[in-house]
Amino acid sequence: MHENEDFYHFSRGRFVQNEAYEMASRYARFNVDELARIAADAVGAKSCVHVEKFADGMHNKALLLTMDDGKQVVAKIPNPNAGQPHFTTASEVATMDIMRNLLETPVPKVYAWCSHAEDTPVGAEYIIMERAAGVSLKSVWHKLELPDRFAVTKEIAAFQTAWSSASYEGYGSIYYAFDLPEEHHLPLHRRERGLGADDRFALGPITGRDWIDDGRQSVTFDRGPWRTIEGYLEAVGRREMVCVKELPRLPPTQVTLCGPGTYQPTREKKLRALEYYLQLFKHLAPSDSAVRKPSAWHGDLHIENIFVDPSEPTKVTCIIDWQSTEVAPLFVQARQPYILDYEGPQTTGVDRPRLPTNFANLSSEERKAANRLLLDQSLCVGYKRWIKSQTPDIWKCFKFQETPAFQLLLLARTLLVDGEAIYTARIIEYLQSSNNILEYNGLSIPEHVIAEVEADSEGALRGMEAMAGIQETMGNLFPERGCVRPEHYDEAKDALRQCKEQIIDMFASTEAERAAWQDSWPFDD
Repeated sequence: MHENEDFYHFSRGRFVQNEAYEMASRYARFNVDELARIAADAVGAKSCVHVEKFADGMHNKALLLTMDDGKQVVAKIPNPNAGQPHFTTASEVATMDIMRNLLETPVPKVYAWCSHAEDTPVGAEYIIMERAAGVSLKSVWHKLELPDRFAVTKEIAAFQTAWSSASYEGYGSIYYAFDLPEEHHLPLHRRERGLGADDRFALGPITGRDWIDDGRQSVTFDRGPWRTIEGYLEAVGRREMVCVKELPRLPPTQVTLCGPGTYQPTREKKLRALEYYLQLFKHLAPSDSAVRKPSAWHGDLHIENIFVDPSEPTKVTCIIDWQSTEVAPLFVQARQPYILDYEGPQTTGVDRPRLPTNFANLSSEERKAANRLLLDQSLCVGYKRWIKSQTPDIWKCFKFQETPAFQLLLLARTLLVDGEAIYTARIIEYLQSSNNILEYNGLSIPEHVIAEVEADSEGALRGMEAMAGIQETMGNLFPERGCVRPEHYDEAKDALRQCKEQIIDMFASTEAERAAWQDSWPFDD
């Protein structure tokens, strides 16, 4: 009745590299009629009369199902690349339950779900939930004046405060206790504090995106849960290390161009950087329990995941997309909402931003740009001031995030993909600034390695500049996460071919180097 081949395919864009694999990882087939029947039963309707597909996400399918009585629900089907079977869906549902019913966050109500594809006639994991109340913040944000934008921001900050106040017993992801085997099970919280005793929930294997993406999903390593921050931070390094060793090919980076004349990554250099991390992470981790404590946050507060009341757009009515939520150290989680991100000079501290002193001498377009920047900066400062006064623990995290120690903890999380040259250089700088020695806890970096790292980091910077040049040249055609709109595919591929020739001419001086660039170019199938 509702069969439509487009339901199963990824149609939002095309991939400029490894397209067959990328499309297959986003192909999910399921029985639409059975899904519609289950949804109708879940909300007490006689039948589902219409099924409409929302625009594809990068990891899920979402369908709008309309019932014979007019009620509408959303069905979410994970793609193969969404995460570990069973765990990803089971954790998302339990997390939504806690956020909605214990932490009073406006989250869609779940009517029905299944995390075992083999146990349902749908033939796929699914979540059937209420349609988000209100309208997407994206549809009204550009119309809001600064006071109204700040009102929305304060509401979101209040939710973040609630999330940071909850106490958990370890690090991992949230589940219903019955969904976890004993060997992957920790109590969610201590009975005398936190969310209040509720034995329905437990901590289990972590489902965060950086434990899944870039081939990590297929590799076996410790996914938790962990009782201590040391266990969690060590698992990050061990995860990256085993993936560097076992993946058949290192994943491509979109941060820098790698080839002759820039920097060429090797497994050995990545493993060396990770060895340094594993020797230092206990020293790098903050000692303040307020910023180390386990916390569950929404990790993707962008403008399409937040819904507001259309008649009162400063009132947040729903926050969607809780997939891949993890319980991690608060200093890892704490972040200003993505809706506050902007291009341009970033604010530091909580001082009131001001227009440039030469504002009167600027052109009309320059004045408009300066006013836009002032609005963006004012909103960020307003958010920071609110957090500083209302939620000191989050503010402490923001201050720790300004330190070299935090950067070394953060960058280690993606060394499988990129950054080992710059990372190792920062390790050396950090050790040099710590009592001016190059030895800590048995870590000793020889002079010849220091010289090699200096050359590698210079090459990596050249590669980053080259990639930035490609992004600037291509503008909206640049394939973010390797993907472009279908109608832009041919034009984007042509532009990338031209960029490739320019880069080869710029960096290759021999036929062997030209061949090496041909092989390492990240935008070819």
